[in-house]
Amino acid sequence: MKTKQIIIAVLAVVCVLAVGIVYMLSFNKEEDEKAPTFFGEEEATSDAVTEAFEPEKIYVYVCGQVNNPGVVCLSKDARIYQAIEAAGGLTEMAAEGLVNQAELVLDGQMVYVPMVGENYTVAATEGDSKVNINTASKDELMTLPGIGESKASDIINYRDSAGGFQTIEDIMQISGIKEAAFEKIKDYIKV
Repeated sequence: MKTKQIIIAVLAVVCVLAVGIVYMLSFNKEEDEKAPTFFGEEEATSDAVTEAFEPEKIYVYVCGQVNNPGVVCLSKDARIYQAIEAAGGLTEMAAEGLVNQAELVLDGQMVYVPMVGENYTVAATEGDSKVNINTASKDELMTLPGIGESKASDIINYRDSAGGFQTIEDIMQISGIKEAAFEKIKDYIKV
């Protein structure tokens, strides 16, 4: 009888030890999953650690003669050529020589790639250089995509006779500037 009790006691101790070992292993695994990782390890699970190593992101609107116009997300130190690549690259009609592709992009910037033969100046893409359609000269108006000398004169004549534009949408009152033409210039103009 004594041997039977010893065997039961040994089995009980072994079971307790086995349960304890399984518990400790699972406890250590949970702790490992929670612990942040460092360079050379697979990934950081802590958002704070992950964000500390990710480059700051900026958003740039790329339009005109690119294959996929729209907003692209880039690293803070990106160049215009990278924004164009992120928008699917240039179309065959792109006047790429009119865009300084080596320039750093800024958060919220619009990069416009004009079409070959389009009357366009680089100033229209830089910072807050929107053209005020109530005060712009003929030459300034002609920097807008699709606005030539004739339409620039029409804009000036309209604002002089109507007392100016109240909203940028009012420019569609000009003959030849409808929805499609407005879409090309809306991001470049202000009142």
